[in-house]
Amino acid sequence: MDAKMITFGDTAMDKLLQWLRSSGEPKDIDELLHQYLTMLSKLVAEDSEETQR
Repeated sequence: MDAKMITFGDTAMDKLLQWLRSSGEPKDIDELLHQYLTMLSKLVAEDSEETQR
């Protein structure tokens, strides 16, 4: 990874909070971490697609 390519912006934290609130129940830290990493992975993939266009 090239440090010049790192941009600050969407961290998916807002999406994670929306997901957690919509579930209506407490979640285990493992499940939270898994969900957050999945969301970040999707954001990276979307960003890569946009960059390639």
